[in-house]
Amino acid sequence: MNRHENTGGIGRRRLLIGLGAGLAATALPGVATAEPTLLAGAWSNPAYGTITSGFRTPSRPTHSGTDVANSQGTAIWAANGGTVVGVRTNSYPGDTRPGLLPGRTGNAVLIEHHNGYRTYYGHLYSASVVRGQVVTAGQTIAKMGTTGNSTGPHLHFEVLANGSPINPYTFLANRGITLGRTRPAGGGGGWPSVENGERSEVARVVQHLLTAHGHSAVADGYFGSASVAAAKAFQRAEGLVADGVIGPVSWPHLIIDVKQGSRGSSAKAAQVALNRHGAGLVVDGDFGSVSVRAARNFQSAKGLVVDGYVGPLTWRTLV
Repeated sequence: MNRHENTGGIGRRRLLIGLGAGLAATALPGVATAEPTLLAGAWSNPAYGTITSGFRTPSRPTHSGTDVANSQGTAIWAANGGTVVGVRTNSYPGDTRPGLLPGRTGNAVLIEHHNGYRTYYGHLYSASVVRGQVVTAGQTIAKMGTTGNSTGPHLHFEVLANGSPINPYTFLANRGITLGRTRPAGGGGGWPSVENGERSEVARVVQHLLTAHGHSAVADGYFGSASVAAAKAFQRAEGLVADGVIGPVSWPHLIIDVKQGSRGSSAKAAQVALNRHGAGLVVDGDFGSVSVRAARNFQSAKGLVVDGYVGPLTWRTLV
């Protein structure tokens, strides 16, 4: 079993996105009020997908958020740094019981940010955070689902300013973010998709990692039929949907932690990924002192914990 960086809570591997003064919002029934948080910084797209319903449209004048649709299990990311002040995980599709906030249903996460903002993430399949946990912009917090009063997998995303919902699409657009499309802040949680026909260094990284898992793929950077077949074999072995696309669901299973002394295809994958950011390493599969130094330089430049250890948080930022 691979060691993994702690990407949640107040672990030593947490990425701090900035500093700012937090303001506690008015308490809501069943929802904790956080202590003023020191985490603030750039806002982020919370999920990839297609907008299927907007904020308070003529057909849905009471709809307090924007819906982003994608497949079940699609990663959901924190839209800004803050503190988780509410989590619900006991819902199911078709559940009409009252949710985390009045008028909402389904599994959900509520995060308190600086300057009186809160964000709400609804209809989740599952949550990967707990109440009281400190999170950063772009950190994975949940998986998309269709729990509660929902007709299909999507994220119901809300931004609340001092307790009042505001248009989340416009709010993010004013900060240079297209809801559903922009890569998350810092690359955190922003796993790319690699599929048939792609030519890239990320495809080369995937090929090395597939080989490391025992599904041989020529590391030529072209993700053709042979690589797709290897990807499908890997996905079947991991109990995933075997579609041959390496996306947000497959990446966490594919990555292998790399540290000083690591050898083989996983080390080659890390070296290729570091070279994408100008490391200039020889891709020899020996993750020695030179590779560790390159990893530390990359982590320092990205504001990560500088330990030379390529775990999930570093991998997400690398690719």
